[in-house]
Amino acid sequence: MKKFVLILLCSGSVYLSATANSHETKVWEVFEISLASDEFIENPYGLVPVDGSSDPLTMVFRGISGPAAGQEITITGFWYGGKDWKVRFAAPLEGTWEYRSFSGYRGLDDVAGRLEVSGWTGDEIRENPVRRGLLRVSREAPRAGRYFEYADGQPFLWIGDTWWNWAKIDIPFFRFMELADDRAEKGFTIGQLFVPGNGWGAKATIHEDNFASIDTEHIKKIDSIVSYANSRGITVWIHGWWARENMDRQISAELVRRWWRYLIHRYGASNVVWVLAGEYNMYNYGGYPFSFWVDLGRMIKEEDPYERIVSTHPTPPGWEGGAGAPQWSTAEVLHDAAWLDYNQSQTGHGKYRNELTPYIVRDSYRRNPPKPVVVTEPWYEFVEGNPTGMDIRFGAWSAFLSGAAGHSYAGGHVWKAHVPESPMGPDAWPMDPDFGVNTMDYPGAVSMGVMSKFLHELEWWRFEPSPGLMLDYPGPLCASIRGEKILAYLRYGGGARIDFRDFPETESFRVTWLNPSNGEKHISSVSSTGKTRYISSPTSYPGTLEYRDWVMMIEPE
Repeated sequence: MKKFVLILLCSGSVYLSATANSHETKVWEVFEISLASDEFIENPYGLVPVDGSSDPLTMVFRGISGPAAGQEITITGFWYGGKDWKVRFAAPLEGTWEYRSFSGYRGLDDVAGRLEVSGWTGDEIRENPVRRGLLRVSREAPRAGRYFEYADGQPFLWIGDTWWNWAKIDIPFFRFMELADDRAEKGFTIGQLFVPGNGWGAKATIHEDNFASIDTEHIKKIDSIVSYANSRGITVWIHGWWARENMDRQISAELVRRWWRYLIHRYGASNVVWVLAGEYNMYNYGGYPFSFWVDLGRMIKEEDPYERIVSTHPTPPGWEGGAGAPQWSTAEVLHDAAWLDYNQSQTGHGKYRNELTPYIVRDSYRRNPPKPVVVTEPWYEFVEGNPTGMDIRFGAWSAFLSGAAGHSYAGGHVWKAHVPESPMGPDAWPMDPDFGVNTMDYPGAVSMGVMSKFLHELEWWRFEPSPGLMLDYPGPLCASIRGEKILAYLRYGGGARIDFRDFPETESFRVTWLNPSNGEKHISSVSSTGKTRYISSPTSYPGTLEYRDWVMMIEPE
């Protein structure tokens, strides 16, 4: 059975009974079919095979008319709880699809039906970009392989928020809705969610009985999180494990693979991306051989019928957990792996680590074949002022202007999921325990929203790192669309000499100054009287005693 190559999901699910046989849905919409076994099965989760044997339930979808004609996708069903099973499908193409189930269990076998799949209107797509389809790596020149796009080819800017602990069972769902609504309004496009096979405590761990079974009520919370995030236009990153010291002695390789296969079966139709593990190389790869993680990545890629993007989250050098297998970026050890679609970096936490951001991104960017790179764990905005909003902005803008396909953020109460109904106790990481403070509006989070909205007004995917165009400025951070636009980050305000060699000498230029902390813009004009021109920001010493960072965009008038 051949796999379909596209990937993404859309908002909303259609819930059906196993006896219904004709339905309507939309392209990339999650279509869910409910089935019930006629017999009681002891721990169906344990039936998920990890040795290549057959799954308990599969369903084949065949396109028979329209653009879907000739396509065939095999979906593996999953145990939902009790005698209930489900199959989730997202049609990548319009037309008529027929489906039929295959199983060795009565009630699950030979369930058949038909889907009529239609497309979205332009207004509906603008309302929710997830309806464009699953994420893939860009395919078009001149920057193929450097950024992400939806299945329909629309470029996707990665602006991530870190949701490590939101799987806790005692967090009321309205708290997550508040978070997703806020992040969607700010322009975040990715929520980095840990779906814990081995979470931080029992309240966050979905496994039971020493990883032999799962809490089927607990994981329904994840269904709601993924569905609601998708409905707000946010793609959800899913990783199922966090590498721990001597993890291999507690969790067998087979159990790691079983959980991953189950996650793919359950969320394979949703708008998600797969990430092998949080800090997969921590404590010397959790005790597993490096080859185990390489094989796991290959298995995930092969298991997913939509072949969505796959990567993994590394831990950096400089502390005990990263000492055994340190890496600033997956590019250092996994770049050539065929299943690794993009490189991730964790700069980690602290001033000097944040300063390394452009260097780490550039190192990944220069490697071949081209692959997108994203800093998925930067310096967190732990409490207001530590780091400062300006530090957060430096991390984000320095990454993007050095070639990154976007940037992630974390801060405040969000990354720990510290809410009144489920407060986090004290640990080594700083955090404001006061629930009277809205940490979702920390300066860094607001700045990420400003960045997202500004770049979405541009053809951001066309910008190529061009530090040589920004002269007489420390650590120049500059990118350009040759002959059309120059985009630069002036970390200390002031001014810089700009090289106009790609533009006509007599041309007049429009300069847009963006205050990256609040989105305010200042517009001015300059003319090029030679190959270079010194341009000053709206604020400069001694007129302004405090330095202020600025983003500068130059384009012909």
